[in-house]
Formats: sequence, C-alpha cells, structure tokens
Amino acid sequence: MLNRDLKELRIVTCHLGNGCSLAAIRDGYSINTTMGFTPLDGLMMGSRSGAVDPSILLYLIREQGYSAEQLEAILNQESGLFGVSGVSNDLRLVMQAIADGDVRAQLALDMYIERLKQFIGAMIASLGGLDVLIFTAGVGENAPNVRAEACAAFAYMGLQLDLDRNSRPRDQVISSANSSVIVMVIHTQEDWAIARECWQIAMA
Repeated sequence: MLNRDLKELRIVTCHLGNGCSLAAIRDGYSINTTMGFTPLDGLMMGSRSGAVDPSILLYLIREQGYSAEQLEAILNQESGLFGVSGVSNDLRLVMQAIADGDVRAQLALDMYIERLKQFIGAMIASLGGLDVLIFTAGVGENAPNVRAEACAAFAYMGLQLDLDRNSRPRDQVISSANSSVIVMVIHTQEDWAIARECWQIAMA
C-alpha cells in the first residue's frame, strides 16, 4: 500500500480485538511482541487481564485459597474490559455503558487505552524509532476514538492523525500529510495469513 521496501521501515502493528497484541517489526521481521509464554501477557484485552503483578496471583493462592483452575478462568475469561467494566468484553457495549454514565465502564476504557499507549512506547523503544503505526482487528479497525487517543500520546514525536480519515473505512492511511509517522488502518486477514503459511510448508 505504501510502495516502500519493508527493510527501510520500522513498524508497530496493533492487533486489537477480543485478544490484543502488538509487534515491533524491523526489516520485515517481528523483533518484539507483547505476548509472552502465552497470548495472555501484555495488553489488557476483552476478557483477558494482560500483564499483571505476579504477587496478585500468589496472594490469591495463599490468602484466598484460589486454585490454578480458578485463576486461569479469572485471568482469561473474567478480566480485561469485561472484568473492570462489569458490562462486557465487547467494546461497543462498554461504549454504550459509558454513554449512559457508567463509571466502571469509563475506567475500563481508560485503562485499556493507557496500557495500549504504554506498550506502543515499549515497541518504539525496541525499534529505536517509528515509521509506521498500524491498527487492525475488531477494535483496531472500528474504534476511531481508541486510535485517536492512542496516537495523541505520540504527538511529541510529530505523529498527527487526519481526523476525517480516521473516521473513514479501513485499508488506508489515516495520518495527516505532514505527520512524521504514517498511521494506517488495515483489515485483519488471519485466515489468509494461515493459508499462506500452510501453502509454504506444503510446497517446501
């Protein structure tokens, strides 16, 4: 879409759906990601906690008698936007609750965006700068407010959104012409990526 060589671009991809992760891409290869041993690590997600202080888990085991199975269910299915808001893991429903004055829903969105900004910053540090910032997946493609607030944190480095473009459909550049960083919204095609990898294995 940019007609640029991947080897000259430092890219951060923001895959924001019910599951969320970032990747720092240099020379066309991921050199860092917010995921750890499992996808549970990193960003706050729809129902997953993302990164938490390990002492929380130790406290729940020792003081509250939680089992490993209970902790796994809490961390994967009862945390994130759903756990904090008490409303839903679906950002659209959380936004509706915010419009109705729900303070827990507002807290959930604020936390979600704050963690997103923190981890984008970490990916930029891994790359030593940023040329392209990409938003994708359900939230990344359909929540202009999340993109705008996340990008506002990086105005100090010359990143500027075009607010009109930011409200339009996906698969385009949404940054302003004079922005130091290109910001894009691209439709997630996980099925195509899986099919391509399978084809390469089959033809090897």
